[in-house]
Amino acid sequence: MTRLPETVTSKFTDLFAALHYAADDLKIVGQEAMFSGDFSQVTDSMEACKKLQALEADIKTAVTNFHTKYPPHPIEKTSSYKRDKKITRKHDGKHLRVSVAGQIIEESTIKDTFVKTLKVLGLERVAELNKIVAKTPLVSRTKANGYQSQRQCDGWYITTHINKITAKMMLEDIAKALNERIKIECMER
Repeated sequence: MTRLPETVTSKFTDLFAALHYAADDLKIVGQEAMFSGDFSQVTDSMEACKKLQALEADIKTAVTNFHTKYPPHPIEKTSSYKRDKKITRKHDGKHLRVSVAGQIIEESTIKDTFVKTLKVLGLERVAELNKIVAKTPLVSRTKANGYQSQRQCDGWYITTHINKITAKMMLEDIAKALNERIKIECMER
């Protein structure tokens, strides 16, 4: 393992934010207790706040130690394949029509239909499934480092490096995991 997975990094970010919010809440409780003259509660909230700060420092130290022990390795290109200039990607003239949650979703591109379907299914619910596309989380709160095929949508980053077959299989798998009925059709233009 050369680096922490994206989902783990995202959870650490969420954890640090929760620790900061909890520490802020304790500070507010301490201030209110000070105004009311309850100095034992002031002391208790200060001790709890110090423990949260120590926990945060311990977690950051552990993450730093991990990165020190397992530094990222540069990716080496192993292929010397040269792309044939005569070979081009061609659009097959098809798009998807998805029926889910009482809605019919049919956009002009497969990616647009895919993203809109994920929105209908619920981006937070889909993110909890921890699906991976092209070694990148399908739905994440943070952008994959240097990854181009992501679309930002409602505070989430959706990996759109998909084709018709991958999109169909992924949507069917997600719908099954979320216990949603779905119908996906490949349509001619």
